[in-house]
Amino acid sequence: MARLEWLQQEECENRRSIADAVNVLPEHAIFDRVRTVEISVGRLRLSSKQIVGLVGIFVENAAAQTISLVALPSAKQFRARPEGSQELETFDIFRLDRATVDGCGTVELVDGTRLRAVEVVPALLPYNVTDLDWRILHHIIAMMKAEQECYTYPIRFAQPSDALDCSKLPALRGKVPPRKEILRYIAKQDPALKVPSRQKIDDTLHKFGML
Repeated sequence: MARLEWLQQEECENRRSIADAVNVLPEHAIFDRVRTVEISVGRLRLSSKQIVGLVGIFVENAAAQTISLVALPSAKQFRARPEGSQELETFDIFRLDRATVDGCGTVELVDGTRLRAVEVVPALLPYNVTDLDWRILHHIIAMMKAEQECYTYPIRFAQPSDALDCSKLPALRGKVPPRKEILRYIAKQDPALKVPSRQKIDDTLHKFGML
């Protein structure tokens, strides 16, 4: 099973373009006809019921059995220049899902449209989702054995546990284990992590519509 590697996740909010993401990919991400660099757009449902896209660029390293992921800010739209045009156009963010990227940063959508200078328009979120929130969330999903419900195939060569579909999370509301059990589970599974408070657990659950 391929292992997922998040690259420079702390810099996610500073990136805007597909070119920014491509520059972060490791040297083994050779752009040829063997390896595929692909975009995945997950769904995050906000407390306002709005859906924003979680944009990630993936590349497989079969030899190392890893899949590298570079994330861009959450967005509802992106801007790009269609091939042969100098005019920027605005597109729905979910048109990027399953698009492929070449070494020049040119994006080809699933319908064959080729785009240059692709740049996301960050969504104004009512809160900031931190690395700690993501770690807490993944632990809670694992504890609930809800991986099959919450994770999807982000790209053809990925495994089911490699990408999270946040639109599935509100369905877990009411099934979340007691906080003390969550804290005990996190302490056992992630001993290097300072155990968060019960309030932090509640805050994270609220951000993802699980509370």
